[in-house]
Amino acid sequence: MAVQKEKSNPANTPLSLPKGYKPMTGGTLRMEVPEKLGWHRHWFRGVPARLGQAVQAGYRFVDADDVDINNFDLAGDSKDSGNGDMGSRVSIGSGEGPSRMYLMECPDEIFEYAQSLLDKRSDALANTLKGGTIGSDSSGESGEDRKQRYIDKRTGKNSLFTRKS
Repeated sequence: MAVQKEKSNPANTPLSLPKGYKPMTGGTLRMEVPEKLGWHRHWFRGVPARLGQAVQAGYRFVDADDVDINNFDLAGDSKDSGNGDMGSRVSIGSGEGPSRMYLMECPDEIFEYAQSLLDKRSDALANTLKGGTIGSDSSGESGEDRKQRYIDKRTGKNSLFTRKS
């Protein structure tokens, strides 16, 4: 028995979804924000020292008019943004006492430069661990300490941090 393909009725109007529609089948993340082309967005703890570090690193506060935050307010209007800041910044309660999380952004170029610095530092540490040169020269490590270091007898190197093939 062949199944007939349904033809669309031209009298039916096409489905139009409301602005910001999200299906009930998908999860909603509390701190999810839309991406902004050319900018890296990040949530920072509302500690003055941490926010100061972010500003020095090229971040700026995201304005409340630039983004809508997911609203998890049980008694509020679901059409409102989930932003809980009293001013023009975007912030939400952190869930740890009275502290807040602030949404900040920096240009992609600055973020990528900072990541490259972090990668260089991480690579230098990984090379040190792989090469077995921890404690050499200026660290003050004694000869007795060096004798206690693991060295693979086959290769003559510290092979704890090399990948197995």
